[in-house]
Amino acid sequence: MKINIKTGFISSFIIKIVALVTMTFDHVGLLLQVMYPYDMSIAEVANVFRIIGRLALPLFVFMIVEGVIHTKNIKKYFLRLGIMAALISIVLLIIAYGNFGIDTSSIAGAGNIFLDLLLAAVAVYFLKQENPYVKFLILLPLAISVASFSVKCFETATGDIVLWYPTWLYLQYDWFSILLAIMFYFSYKFCNYYIDYASENDGIDKSVWLANGNLQILIKLLQVFSLVVVSFLYYSFKYLWPNGVFWDVETQLYAMISGAFILCYNGKRGYNAKWFQYGSYLYYPLHLLVIILIFIIANGGL
Repeated sequence: MKINIKTGFISSFIIKIVALVTMTFDHVGLLLQVMYPYDMSIAEVANVFRIIGRLALPLFVFMIVEGVIHTKNIKKYFLRLGIMAALISIVLLIIAYGNFGIDTSSIAGAGNIFLDLLLAAVAVYFLKQENPYVKFLILLPLAISVASFSVKCFETATGDIVLWYPTWLYLQYDWFSILLAIMFYFSYKFCNYYIDYASENDGIDKSVWLANGNLQILIKLLQVFSLVVVSFLYYSFKYLWPNGVFWDVETQLYAMISGAFILCYNGKRGYNAKWFQYGSYLYYPLHLLVIILIFIIANGGL
């Protein structure tokens, strides 16, 4: 197989696998931190697992943006994400109120990742529309993500519970995921607009740019730059609202490493059997339950 560094050499299938694996490391690391907070050797391993886990979210968001741009049936795409968001809400309720014999509150209260992905997809969909009034609807997913972030920060800073805000509207990454999706999409649109403008005014041959992969690498470079900007913006809240930051935002900076996989993306689906399509959706709730079950057994439960 000939590898073209410029146009990329990994498919969306590989990126999804990397995202699923790194997400699993993250959740194992989270439960290790919860279960063994005073064991320093385990804490070090858990910290490494959490760092590995930081790669997952940007890759999932990247695939969501690719999906909305290229899907042939946006209604089915939204339906799958919506069903999974509802299913994860049920799973989180079971984790929150189930008597498992171990502390699962950190997972239960972390938020619904599929709500992040659903709102990210909705935001990109609104931006794709020609009607400028529809484009303004992007403020809705942004408002929900900011509200989720603000409520969690307030609860962390004060120790109080905000009763008026429904727990099923807690996102996992809040505005980080939504803004990242928007920036990824704008990277795609900006580079295409730039090449169109340059071909009309500066004599650049757009077909050559498309053929040799220059446009693709330009888009990916701008998307990686967007990831760096959003990551540091998220990190800045450590200083803007020090008492309200509800988790280690420094660790989230490792999310920028996922940019390496984005740069290697070749724009192709790769392996895409039906079982994998649906299995990649179901993997999230199933792997959570399996990990929790393993920790329960390890803790002497059942």
